Amino acid sequence: MRTLIAVLIGCLISTTALATTPQDAWREARIRPQDPRLADLLRAGVARSATFRAMVNRLEAGKMIVYVSLSPTMRSSLAGKLTWITEAGGFRYVRATINTEQSADQMIATLAHELQHALEVSDDVSVVDQRSLLGLYRRIGRPSYSGINAAWETEAAQQTGFQVRRELIASAAAAAAAAPVNHHTQS
Repeated sequence: MRTLIAVLIGCLISTTALATTPQDAWREARIRPQDPRLADLLRAGVARSATFRAMVNRLEAGKMIVYVSLSPTMRSSLAGKLTWITEAGGFRYVRATINTEQSADQMIATLAHELQHALEVSDDVSVVDQRSLLGLYRRIGRPSYSGINAAWETEAAQQTGFQVRRELIASAAAAAAAAPVNHHTQS
């Protein structure tokens, strides 16, 4: 237990440094990126996707703490995963791990997928440990064939990832269309 508390305190201290402006600080109260690259991806997701922004706002208003980390060693067949950490002080803690072998937009969509899973956990107050987390996914999900044991998937998380991906594509297209055209004339 002491080790868990020490890890949580260390994560809290390291996360606080990621807030670059007062406007960003709220975004890291409940969703805690463990890497500056993830903080950038979260900001981009909020800026470019209404679905992503709504999920972040829901999580920020709740009692779920989501640590977000990158994993360069995650199986290539797995884009991300959500794991249980603990329940303490009226909060439940989970970790969303994102595979680094994706483009930035793919990582944002994967993060949205994992945040949807965090919302599913947040919405079910009976989830208080690994066993009850597995019970939730047995009720609302289906087994995932990602090559790992006890992996589950939900339609809501898959649809959320697809929706955020569409919004990111539309955002990039709108930005490209709005960019000034630079015509060089040759003499």
